[in-house]
Amino acid sequence: MADQNRKTETIRSIESLQLAASLIAALDNAAEAESVAEAIRSLQSLSEQWY
Repeated sequence: MADQNRKTETIRSIESLQLAASLIAALDNAAEAESVAEAIRSLQSLSEQWY
């Protein structure tokens, strides 16, 4: 993931949602990073709606 600030924010989201650490590693894979980031944003949005 090219944008370091976005990557850091996504890592925080993964940690706060208690998702698998393998998602953090996927952020370094250009082919997977955008999909992982979008999935995290979607999960975070759902989480916020529940609480």
